[in-house]
Amino acid sequence: MADGYPLDPDAADVQRGAADRLTFFSDAVVAIAITLLALELPAPEGATAAAVLRSLGDHAYEYLAFLIGFLVVAAHWRAHHRVFRWLVGEHPRLVTLALTWLLLIVLTPFLTRVLTEGDLDTVRFGMFAVAQALLQLVFAAMVSLAAREGLFAPSAPAAVGAHPWRRAAPGALGFLVSVPLFPLVDRWAFVLWAAVPVLYGRLVARRLPD
Repeated sequence: MADGYPLDPDAADVQRGAADRLTFFSDAVVAIAITLLALELPAPEGATAAAVLRSLGDHAYEYLAFLIGFLVVAAHWRAHHRVFRWLVGEHPRLVTLALTWLLLIVLTPFLTRVLTEGDLDTVRFGMFAVAQALLQLVFAAMVSLAAREGLFAPSAPAAVGAHPWRRAAPGALGFLVSVPLFPLVDRWAFVLWAAVPVLYGRLVARRLPD
């Protein structure tokens, strides 16, 4: 094996097939998770247009939670797609990490529903935020392992496996920092999920060496 990739052409084909199956399976699970988000949306009620609009307003937070959940899952998938379309080999630890990542993805619709059940508090908010931070860190571990074991195609851009922990840090930090701040800023803590990565990129990431 050279650079984590088998020299035997037959073995290389098997590795490629295993990598493809892992990627396709991940895509399918993410698609199911996004679909599950929509299943919990409340349908507006009312016999008149005014009543329907009023019902939509009454459920505005549920619709916002759905949008947040959708955007979060979509962001995780985009990062996964950007990196793992270059995967040409598999590793037992990578499979374990991938299943852990998918477990957290599948939990996201449930945690989104938790956000909307009852009054939003630190525990409900924190459950969702911590799960998303873990997703960022597990993803970084997957990329780090794949790069170390030479599981990416030789033609993959150098940036694909570069600095996975540095790339994961701002997103994970945004989710984690929002939890202790939630009692102070209430639902404005949601803004931190986007604001912290942006601030990190502008103030910190540019100063770090490549």
